[in-house]
Order: sequence, then structure tokens, then C-alpha cells
Amino acid sequence: MKTAYFAVPAISRIPFAGCPFPLAQICVPVADLTLCLRNTFDELPGVAEAVAVFLEARGANAETVFAANLSIEELVTNIIKYGYDDDAPHDIHVRLGLDDQTLNIEIQDDGHEFNPFDQPAPDTSTPAEERPIGGLGIHFVRHMLDSWTYERRGGRNIVTLTKKML
Repeated sequence: MKTAYFAVPAISRIPFAGCPFPLAQICVPVADLTLCLRNTFDELPGVAEAVAVFLEARGANAETVFAANLSIEELVTNIIKYGYDDDAPHDIHVRLGLDDQTLNIEIQDDGHEFNPFDQPAPDTSTPAEERPIGGLGIHFVRHMLDSWTYERRGGRNIVTLTKKML
């Protein structure tokens, strides 16, 4: 199994915007991956790349990498689009960890209280051209992952997702 290495200070935190680490930074293997990103769409490609590298280094198959990235992108996109009433920068935290071949993903933000799993399932029996735009992202998350929970704690939305690694 390959090991993922990231340039980090004392913890496994990778800031994307204006990353302060020099190229010669000492690299250490990380058991969990914690990403702190700003509420801008420019952050999403870096997140997807870090998630893919982290999971592939731990033997995840393409289905698991795709499900993780799709879920993270969908949920973070919704946070960026609808979570805030201001243009101020806000931190969104994404943490990935493995426990007995189960991928655990946690996404935290300080946006408006919102449980994405309280939304009704879309009517997929209607032809796509007759359906309203939107609503499929959470549907995909529900069907591609094994479990999902939401809680509001300390003024933060916390979504936890799990997927068995095949």
C-alpha cells in the first residue's frame, strides 16, 4: 500500500488559499486528512485532488474516490451557494479518516442551520427535462454512501458520511 505524504506543521491541516508551506517542507505521513478551505469555488479542485491522493494511497478503489469527491463537492457547493448572507470569508472544514476499511468524512461550516438530508427526495420517475433544476446532488450522496448524519453544534453544521471501502 502506498502512503500519502503531505507537507504539514504539527497536524494534518492543508490550507489551500495562500498556502504558507515552502516546497522544501518536511513531509510526514498522515492518518487522517483535514482540509480547511474558504467559501469560494476556487478551492474545490484542490480539495478533489487532495482527497484522491489521500484515498488512492490507502488502496481505495475508483468508486470510493468518486463517491467521496462527489459528496464533498456537492455538500461544499451548497454551503458556498446558500450558507452565508455576506461576502466575508468563512472556513469550511473537511476531514477524512479510515477506520476498519470504512471511510469517514466530516464536513463542518458556520453557515445557516441546514440539514441537507431533511430535503425531500426528487421525483426521478419524471423525465429529466420536466423536472426542476437541482435537488439531485443530495440524492446522489444518499445513494452512493452507506450512512449520513447531520447535527448542529456550537453554531456549526456538522455532516458526517461513511462508506465501506471495497
